[in-house]
Amino acid sequence: MKLTIKILKGEEYIVETTPDSTIQQIKEEIEKKSTIPVEYQKLLLIGKALSDEKTVASYGNIADGTKLTLVVKKPDPLRDVVYRHFKRFLQEEQSQQLTAKFMDDFEQKLRLLSLDDLEKIATEMLAKKGQSV
Repeated sequence: MKLTIKILKGEEYIVETTPDSTIQQIKEEIEKKSTIPVEYQKLLLIGKALSDEKTVASYGNIADGTKLTLVVKKPDPLRDVVYRHFKRFLQEEQSQQLTAKFMDDFEQKLRLLSLDDLEKIATEMLAKKGQSV
């Protein structure tokens, strides 16, 4: 079956797929055609986000000729910096895995900070900035 992928404010692509294909696999095909990395893609059907692990058939209302909308998410600047650093020393796959692990760990530790912790960090940073002016 053929699906039409419409990029918001952009081009359209035709992707060949089967009912057993996952949304993740469709995103990988889009990446090949458009060079938009999978991690920045969000596919929508009638305004609702599609889950990467689900198959085309599991949605029931996706058939030959269905038009999906592709929203391109902005890259995470911290993730990009960490990835570029790892990429200088490691292979592509290792860099991606370590970046994902680093970001998960960072976000988990960030959630553990209290408002008092954040206030202390901000106060210290502002004090240091005031000294350098």
